[in-house]
Amino acid sequence: MQYFLKQGSCQLPNTGLIRNYTFSTIKGDMLLCGTTGGEICIFSIGSQIYRATMPISSNGLLCGLVHDDFIYVGGGDGKIKKLSIGNGQWTLTHEAQLDSKVTSINLSIDKKELIVGTHHGKIYRVLIGDLSFLLHSDAHSNVINDLAFNSNNSDKFVCIDENGAVKMWDLSEYKCLFTAHPSKMCGGTSCTISKDDNQVITGWRDGFIRSFDSQNGQPLWEMAGAHRGAVTTVYADANYILSGGQDGAVRVWQRGTRKLLIQFND
Repeated sequence: MQYFLKQGSCQLPNTGLIRNYTFSTIKGDMLLCGTTGGEICIFSIGSQIYRATMPISSNGLLCGLVHDDFIYVGGGDGKIKKLSIGNGQWTLTHEAQLDSKVTSINLSIDKKELIVGTHHGKIYRVLIGDLSFLLHSDAHSNVINDLAFNSNNSDKFVCIDENGAVKMWDLSEYKCLFTAHPSKMCGGTSCTISKDDNQVITGWRDGFIRSFDSQNGQPLWEMAGAHRGAVTTVYADANYILSGGQDGAVRVWQRGTRKLLIQFND
């Protein structure tokens, strides 16, 4: 047995149809192609001709699949959308908002749920009926630059990555407790958990030192210009914050007022 792969050009409108395509799927004689413009372009496979364009999202479509008379698509706005395409009518029936760009959608073997991946490294289980979802797993999506254990509890540790994500992990359940981001996005370089109240103290490439609540990841305070260049290491206890920087300086700060007490330069 052998197969021959044939190719041919589809007939497009006279005005031209210039699109960047992100995925394609087949429904009967229809070829459905998602675009970076947030549309689905429909082509007839048999007659090799363009049929229509259906606008769906304003931030581009990155993935999609067809099951029965429904199409499921994921967009750059972080939304999953379920559309009914039976009888030639396209109707939005359900949608769900996830944490970031939806980059991958796959259907489970039992056809009851979707496995969905996002730009920020999360995987969700999504029911195909109403698109209700549950976080399945979490991960960093860039280089992890530092991590630190809680000195009072070895079951928890914090780590920071180049995308600016700070994550607290629970080793007893192997899951992420929270993900925090600074108000100004930049790369994270160092982190520690303070020895008195378990605050998460972090250093950043913009020279800031920032603190987050260890229970929910909410930002608490920040020190602007703590170093020239990246803050490469931090330490904190009840009385002091110590920081080392790319500028070759080691600085000691008063913990309560965050006032600079002394510095050492190499």
